[in-house]
Amino acid sequence: MKRRTGLLFSSAVVLGLAGGAVGGFLIQRSRPATPLPPIQRTPAVAAVPGPADPHDPKTDDSAKLDGDLRALLLATPAGAKDTTDFAARDWFTIESLAEYYAQPQNALVKLNSYTFRRAARTAWTLTDGTEVEVDLVQFRSTEGASSYFTMTRFPEDATAPNVPGTATGYVGQYYAPDGSGRYTAYGLVRHGDVVAQVFMSRAKIAPSEDQVMQVTKSEADLL
Repeated sequence: MKRRTGLLFSSAVVLGLAGGAVGGFLIQRSRPATPLPPIQRTPAVAAVPGPADPHDPKTDDSAKLDGDLRALLLATPAGAKDTTDFAARDWFTIESLAEYYAQPQNALVKLNSYTFRRAARTAWTLTDGTEVEVDLVQFRSTEGASSYFTMTRFPEDATAPNVPGTATGYVGQYYAPDGSGRYTAYGLVRHGDVVAQVFMSRAKIAPSEDQVMQVTKSEADLL
């Protein structure tokens, strides 16, 4: 039996993290920006790659995740068009991530408590109008990433298998549209100190779990 939630914000996904909801930039962009208070930052919050790692990212998992996070994002599929809402395959800030939530100020506090480090995202539109967004959110520790993953709490189909190749990754979908008539599917995967979140949105009918599983697994395979 599928577990559903009646709490929808836009076509967004309910999160325990902020006591509100998130749906990625592509499905929360119509909401006015919420002024956020100044925050105490640590230098690494700025989305700038660190010094070159002497280890080979091809064989050293830590070196791969410490390298250019943008290089680990999925490439735009053939025939799809990059989003014009933000720079594809680029960094985004902790403030921008907090704006995904119904309660951005609460989200900002939580992200800092989980030792947010940096984030990168990309998005595209398929030929059938389906919008896809992939975010990579990195923390300073595996514990921080695990806390973010656990507290996110996307509604989960208890009968669905995990994302192949992962221990806890999963996908799901909403069965009701948002205020604009769009439906949402989502995926969530954690690998080390990085959490990958996938959002798919389109009109008339929700993307299937198989469709979002394919994107989520493909992103997980890059981590």
